[in-house]
Amino acid sequence: MALARAVARISLPVALMIGVLVTNVAPAAADSTPAPTQFGQIFDLAKTKIGDPWVHFAKGPNKFDCVGYVWFIFHQNNLQDKIGGYRGVKGYYNWFKARGLVSKTNPQPGDLIIWGNFQHLGMYVGNGQAISALINPWGVKVHPVTGWLNVPFRYYLHTQIKS
Repeated sequence: MALARAVARISLPVALMIGVLVTNVAPAAADSTPAPTQFGQIFDLAKTKIGDPWVHFAKGPNKFDCVGYVWFIFHQNNLQDKIGGYRGVKGYYNWFKARGLVSKTNPQPGDLIIWGNFQHLGMYVGNGQAISALINPWGVKVHPVTGWLNVPFRYYLHTQIKS
């Protein structure tokens, strides 16, 4: 009986220590859902605004002009530093140009797009498509980069976000 108690006194602490070690060393169960990329976060929010109306100078959350829409989707994801804050279309162009991030080729998802004579701003979403806040009746809409708006494509502003 005394021997059984002695073994129990030794075995219990040893078993507890092994349990703690195994629990702390065992690999965590893998989460099959990868964390969204920066572009994924922005585009997920951007899509929820499809159909929201265009209103001059509006910055959201349910009405937008083109600049306000871009600002809203980046700001709500704490990525406003990637676009230099809130600016007009020409202001965005100047900010990106000063950093050598303006071109007419090689857009990546999340890059900004300028159309016309600094008349319109949107975001490239891939496969030749953009999302932007258009003058009514459309409001926020996914549309082709070229051949759809009544103003021609002009520049890509490369945000360098992770896609």
